[in-house]
Amino acid sequence: MNYLDRARARLAELTARRDAKLSELDDFSATLTTESRDATPDESDLVALALDELRSLKAPIAEAEAEIADLEAIDAARKNTPPAPAGAPGHIGRAGGGDDPYDFDLRSAPRTAETRREVEDRAMRAIERDPYLSDANRDHVDAMLRDRKVNRGGALARHIIATGDPEYRAAFLQLITRQHPVLTDRQAHLLQQAEEQRAAINVGTDANGGYLMPFTLDPTVILTSSGTVNPVRMLADVSTVATDNWQGITSAGITASYDAEATQVSDDTPTFGQPAIKIHQAQAYAQASLPALDDLDGLGEDLSTMFADAKDTLELTKFTVGAGDGSNEPYGWVTDATAVASATTDVYAVADVYAVQNALNPRWQQNATWQASLPVINLTRQFGTALGHAFLTYLGGGQPPELLGQDLYQNSAMDSVINASQDNKILGYGDFRQYRIRDRIGMTVQFIPVVMGANQRPTGEVGWYCRWRNGARLSVATAVQVLNVT
Repeated sequence: MNYLDRARARLAELTARRDAKLSELDDFSATLTTESRDATPDESDLVALALDELRSLKAPIAEAEAEIADLEAIDAARKNTPPAPAGAPGHIGRAGGGDDPYDFDLRSAPRTAETRREVEDRAMRAIERDPYLSDANRDHVDAMLRDRKVNRGGALARHIIATGDPEYRAAFLQLITRQHPVLTDRQAHLLQQAEEQRAAINVGTDANGGYLMPFTLDPTVILTSSGTVNPVRMLADVSTVATDNWQGITSAGITASYDAEATQVSDDTPTFGQPAIKIHQAQAYAQASLPALDDLDGLGEDLSTMFADAKDTLELTKFTVGAGDGSNEPYGWVTDATAVASATTDVYAVADVYAVQNALNPRWQQNATWQASLPVINLTRQFGTALGHAFLTYLGGGQPPELLGQDLYQNSAMDSVINASQDNKILGYGDFRQYRIRDRIGMTVQFIPVVMGANQRPTGEVGWYCRWRNGARLSVATAVQVLNVT
C-alpha cells in the first residue's frame, strides 16, 4: 500500500467515525421527536460529548482531505495527466456534472444538506434510467428513497450512487470471477468509493472482506419475490434501516370516557413501551467448478438469484420460529406470539380454531390473517367436511382462501405434525403488521479463487461468500395468537 492509499484509508476511517456519530445523533433526534419530549440531563450530557467528538474530528478530516488533494495533484503531474482521472471527478455540485447521475464523487463531497439533496436527486434519476430494473422494483426503490426512515441521512441514496454505476457493475463482475481483475482508473475509483460506503454502513461490525453488490442485484434493496413464497414478509411491517439497532414505540392507546359536566377530566395518559430490534448478520456460500465458471454467462445475475433464494428460505424459517438475540438471529413471530393451549392434550379440534380467533383483542381483529403449514391447512379443511363448519372459503382469481372469514396463508416453516408431549404451534392468527422486519442496506459478496479440500489441497473449484444483515421482532405479543397443541 503506497502513501496515498494509506492517507485515503485514514480519511475513510475518520469519516466513518464521523458518520457513525452523526447517525447516533440523528437516531436520538428521531426518538425525541417520536416521543414528543426534550432530552433529559443525562441525555444532554451524552449529546454534548458526541458534539465534542465531532468537533475533534473536523480538523483531522480537513487535514487528511487537503493532504490527499495535494498528493493526487502531485501524482497526476508526475504521470502527466489531469489531476482527476477521466470519469472520476472531484466533487461536482449542481452547476456541473452533466446528465450522468453517477458523475459525482461521494468521497470528496462535504456532508451538508445541499449535498444530501443533490445525492438524492441523482439517485432518483439513476433509478428512473436504469435498464436492469423492472417497473415494480423501480417503484419500490423510489418509495424507499422518499421514506425518511429508510433513507435516513441519505444512506440509501449514497448506496445507489456508490453501487449503481454501470462501470462499478462491470468491476464487481470482474472481482467475483477473477483472482487478478484488470480495472480501469475509473473502476478503481468507483471501487474505492464503494469500499468507503461499505465501511460506513457496517459501523459496529467487522467490515473486512467482500464487495458491495450493485444495488440492481442486491436482494436487500430489490424485490426478489411476489410475497407468495414468504408470506411473513408480505404481511409484516418491513423497512430498510441504516442503523445497528431499531427502537420503536408501542402503546395500548388512550382511554376515553364520558364525565359529568364541569368535572375534572380523568388522567388518560397512555403507557408507552419501547421495543428494540437488534440487527443480526446472515451468511451464505456457493461454489462452482472451474470449467463451469468458464462456461457461465450472466454470472452476476445468476449468483444474485441463488443468494436471493437462499436468503428467502433462511428468512422464512427465522422470521417464523427464530430463537432471537441469544441465538444471534431474528425473533420469529411464533416465538413472540401469545400462545393459546388446545382444549384437549395432543388433539387439534374444531373448537381450537374458534378459541384462537376469540382470544385476539378486538384492536387487532380488523387486519388479522391466518398462517399455517399445508398439512395443518388440510386438517382444518376436513373440519368442514365432518362437522359442517364453513371453515375454508376459496376466492377466485388467485386470491388466498379464507378461514372463518379472514385470509389464510401457507407457511411451510410452521409445525406440520402434532408430536405427543411436545409444543406444537400449528396455527397463527393476528395482525402481522405488528411483526417488524428491519433490513440493513447492503449485501456483500467475496470471491474465493481456490477452494481447498479436507486435506488442504485445491478441489478445482471457486466459491462465493455472501453476507447481509437484518433483524425482526413482534412488537406487541398479544397482536398475534398461536395455537399450541400440547
